[in-house]
Amino acid sequence: MPKAAIKDFDLKVGTKIEIDFLRNGKFLFKEKSKVREGWDTAFAKYALDGEDKLFLPDFLDLETDMLM
Repeated sequence: MPKAAIKDFDLKVGTKIEIDFLRNGKFLFKEKSKVREGWDTAFAKYALDGEDKLFLPDFLDLETDMLM
């Protein structure tokens, strides 16, 4: 990776990046996003706000099956 790119993007050792190679011989790179980052905080807030109600019951019976 070119030193200029490392400096421009302030990359540190251990930073995970994604590289897309283009047809014209150039490439694009970006810092790899962390999967599900922040979900734990968001779901905790939903629970505190009472927004974590089940859409479906824990078990399905004939009546529930007919509603689907």
